[in-house]
Amino acid sequence: MGPAAAPARRAADPLPALLRLRRDALPLPPRLFAQLHALLLTTGLARHSPNFSLLLRLASPLIPVSHRLSLLLCSPLPPTTFLANSLLLASSSSRCLPSKFSLYALLFLSSSSPPLLRPNAFTYPPLFRAAPPAVALALATHSIKFLGAQAASCDRVLGAALLDVFARCGRIASCRQVFDRIAHPDLPAWNALLSAYARLRARDVACTSSAADTILELFGRMLSLAAVRPNEITLIAVIGACGELGALGHGVWAHAYLVKRQLTVNCIVATALVEMYAGCGRLDLAEQVFFSVTDRDTGCYNVMLHGLAVHGHGRAALALFDRMRGTGVPVDGVTLLSVMCACAHAGLVDDGLEYFHRMEIEFGIEPRIEHYGCVVDMLSRAGRLDDAKKLIHEMPIAPNAAIFRSLIRACGIHGKLELGERMVAELRRLEPDDSGNHVLISNFYVRMDQWEDAKKARKEMKSMGIDKSPGSSLLDIDGVLHEFLVGDKTHPASKEIYTMVEEIETRLSECGHQSSTASVLFDVEEEDKADTLSYHSERLAIAFALIASTPGVPIRIIKNLRVCSDCHESAKLVSQVYGREIVMRDRTRFHHFRDGECSCGDFW
Repeated sequence: MGPAAAPARRAADPLPALLRLRRDALPLPPRLFAQLHALLLTTGLARHSPNFSLLLRLASPLIPVSHRLSLLLCSPLPPTTFLANSLLLASSSSRCLPSKFSLYALLFLSSSSPPLLRPNAFTYPPLFRAAPPAVALALATHSIKFLGAQAASCDRVLGAALLDVFARCGRIASCRQVFDRIAHPDLPAWNALLSAYARLRARDVACTSSAADTILELFGRMLSLAAVRPNEITLIAVIGACGELGALGHGVWAHAYLVKRQLTVNCIVATALVEMYAGCGRLDLAEQVFFSVTDRDTGCYNVMLHGLAVHGHGRAALALFDRMRGTGVPVDGVTLLSVMCACAHAGLVDDGLEYFHRMEIEFGIEPRIEHYGCVVDMLSRAGRLDDAKKLIHEMPIAPNAAIFRSLIRACGIHGKLELGERMVAELRRLEPDDSGNHVLISNFYVRMDQWEDAKKARKEMKSMGIDKSPGSSLLDIDGVLHEFLVGDKTHPASKEIYTMVEEIETRLSECGHQSSTASVLFDVEEEDKADTLSYHSERLAIAFALIASTPGVPIRIIKNLRVCSDCHESAKLVSQVYGREIVMRDRTRFHHFRDGECSCGDFW
């Protein structure tokens, strides 16, 4: 055959094409895999480790474990850890987990002395990826003991894999321990650690603020390293922390960094930005980002709906929900919870009840305890306590503490002593050691003028060694976060702040303001009660903002507890007297104080 036929013969030869397969190619079907194996053996290419490693990685999960093991043990090459690791990489599917462990045990944990092979840093990551969290955690602990803590941290691949395992399992201390041992952490290591704190922030309410603080601190350290540059994964964690702390300046910087570096602002990143801007009180910017995204999914709609809800934009939330349904985006339980919360915060009780009753019939979603809690809260806020009580009795699931708290708070507002005491008994039964519950109960009795019962609640709390969570307020001024506690005198400008507090009180008194001393939980003289109210954390934050911020710029405050009624009234007057908009996020919702009015309509 002439020279012209040679190229055709080479083009038909499958070997070069097969050997050029990427390492993440799908496993080959057993028949094609057998053909490739035979081809490598007959051509002698099986004697080269890279070729045989590729063959092992392409092994189908349908091939029995014994057959795959024999491929390695009967190969033309002596078994090595490199080839054994290639065999373990042969599919990341979780259904291969038993076979992966069987291979690992046969190759590395044999009873022979010495064992057939010794694992290295590349042995464990594929096992971590295939295992469920609990098994992965056990494997991670085993790998550290087997290889040594220092060796585990020195290798970047294993270090990043360990960080990911500990992050997934919520072992933040172990995650930090591994990270701190890495001499020069790379981007995957930083991202794994930041993601671990982001998961902690989302999962554990008690650790939310501290985790967010740590994320921003770590991000600052990361930026100081010239060799590491943030990517989208990094910034998702950072943006979430900014939203939690109300650190608008940092959040805007992160958004600008995304744009300047031309990083991908996909639906996941956009969702984080929407949540951050809504959490920082800039609902306008949240909507701007939301409507700029073309591939909005359920999660993106949910955070926008929640943002509208906590800002009290009930009608806008219902309109967006209709738009969501019109575009065919799937609705889930979180979507309907956000819609009902929007109705609760805007006083749209009938609309909220309608969506609640349509959940199963129209959307096929069974109400969870959160949905029942939202409806009880909505009815309680509107003063429909009998309806709320009826719903609690008719619920197919046992009510939780949050439901009883909503009803107790409403009973205090609407003067329902008997019903409130029954709910107090239920709350004490469910959560006897919660400090917030004891404060709520004491507050309820104060509103009912039952001072002896209020004192008793405080004494019980003290005797059980339960400490009340202190009220704190975060204030963002020019990208710098300032934190204030009730009666705080640790701020460098403390003297000026207290002078401003006195000035504010004087000016508010001139406008006819009288402190609502029912907000103070102690049976003390009225004058002392008024003094105590003057030094609530949000009062100190407002006073400092009036001193330190640019005139005309909105004052943005994040408070960890519900704002009390007196501070709410004071903030309304401050916005009028000083001509400043105050945007305050408390534990329940946002309050926009402007010209002596609040966006909540005194409905919170």
